Amino acid sequence: MTKAVTWDAKTDSCDVGSTSIRRVVDLESLPFAANMIYPDAVPSELQELSSRFGAQHFDQNSFDLLLSFHAFLVRNGKHTILVDLCCGNDKDRPTRPAWHMRNGPFLDNLAKAGVQPTDIDFVMCTHLHADHVGWNTQLIDGAWVPTFPKAQYLFAEKEFTHWQREHEKNPPEPVLYGSYLDSVLPVIDSGQAQLVKSNHQVDNGIHMEAAYGHTPGNVIIHVEDTDGHAILCGDAIHHPIQLAHPEWSTNFCTDPVQSRETRMAFLNDYADTQTAILPAHFQAPDYGRIEQDGKSYRLAGH
Repeated sequence: MTKAVTWDAKTDSCDVGSTSIRRVVDLESLPFAANMIYPDAVPSELQELSSRFGAQHFDQNSFDLLLSFHAFLVRNGKHTILVDLCCGNDKDRPTRPAWHMRNGPFLDNLAKAGVQPTDIDFVMCTHLHADHVGWNTQLIDGAWVPTFPKAQYLFAEKEFTHWQREHEKNPPEPVLYGSYLDSVLPVIDSGQAQLVKSNHQVDNGIHMEAAYGHTPGNVIIHVEDTDGHAILCGDAIHHPIQLAHPEWSTNFCTDPVQSRETRMAFLNDYADTQTAILPAHFQAPDYGRIEQDGKSYRLAGH
């Protein structure tokens, strides 16, 4: 039987056999009105959902949803990998004030984990939304350059092609709040990007899987061996309230219907198993197993 993977709140990490996964924070506890994220959110439910899932996920006065923005650092003794590169610094995001022209602690937090930018072998993005690619690049002498000079950046080809086409339409607003220009194209131009299929295998036990809907080329990332299994599921699940309401897709989903189908199949497949679920925006320390709860789901232990 596969061993259960348990998140260690003290180290903000877990081990999947000999592979370690650690959360590296860019921004935490950012409030969003529930209906800003979920068009189907029912305000009268939020207090009950806060009690159900825990105060760390909700502002206790407004019951706004609290989201974390973090990457996952994956180390297996052979490769050092970063998954989902958060918001970044110095990015021009005027319509997203919390992301705008930041001077955040991400690289310091990476250093606290014992890793420097030159140590990263692979960067992987579950999708190319602005809050998942921000640290792909940094501003040096007025130019956007890849933050991780020795890394190969793996972009799902289906995902990249979609946003490339959107960019080429020359819309009145920059694509992805401008992140395509400042956080994706510089990596393409540097030659460090590799466009891969949605089932790409990085190493034994580390591979992508298509999870379309949130974006056209969205993927999830499996980390597994005989002693455990974890899934870095990006935005397939944004916030714990989607465990209570798996039918709720976000306002940010390209295809809300497909997103819903992907999420419900995902939850059905992994509920009541030993697999650890590691979403991109849950507040610590709620990572790990999920369980069936009638017609919905819950975090194990809640």
